[in-house]
Amino acid sequence: MLLGGLVLVTGCAGPDAPRTSAGISRSATDTATVSLLRHGESIASVAGILSTAVPGQGLTEAGHAQAGRAASGLVGRGFDLIVSSPLARARETADAFATATGLPVTVLDGLAEVTAGEFEGLPVSAVAEDFLAVEGRWLQGELDARIPGGESGTEFLARMDAALAAVVAAGSNALVVSHGEAIRCWIALRVPDAAEVQLAPTGLVVLRSQESGWRLVESVAAGF
Repeated sequence: MLLGGLVLVTGCAGPDAPRTSAGISRSATDTATVSLLRHGESIASVAGILSTAVPGQGLTEAGHAQAGRAASGLVGRGFDLIVSSPLARARETADAFATATGLPVTVLDGLAEVTAGEFEGLPVSAVAEDFLAVEGRWLQGELDARIPGGESGTEFLARMDAALAAVVAAGSNALVVSHGEAIRCWIALRVPDAAEVQLAPTGLVVLRSQESGWRLVESVAAGF
């Protein structure tokens, strides 16, 4: 969905707190590269419905082709870890990278899409304004705001922070397949000086993680 496991439980600081990568067990001189990839075109997105419950629907034929092109185009980057959200569309995208690299796919529940709550399964056209209004409050620092029947900003950040800390602890050059809204919101709240990210299917954002925080290295909105 774009409107526009291994789980480590940690606390979540507000947007005014130092923007560090909680739980990273590397020295001050070590860095890790994390490439956040939005999954390929999904059945739900083509149908125009909100789909965030696991497992959800998978990729369309076009989405599988996009995943294959992305894997072929990025395999030369030397990933040492392939990680996926538990949702089917992300898993199927990650599988293309597993085929290209020979690496297994690790699934982290914390990388799932922003939960739709009471909006689950409804047409995007009918609920996008209300859904995005809550996300907008998160970006203004109101992390207690909650998607009706879903998660708050604090809860969203806690599970994304934990998942990405686990990624950094496990690999130095990871490919992480997640979702458009999850990537957009997390980057807006956790990556200093990053412009708002909008990703088409298989769009990519590359970050460097250091003890001092996250740094944006590359953003490819259009995908493959």
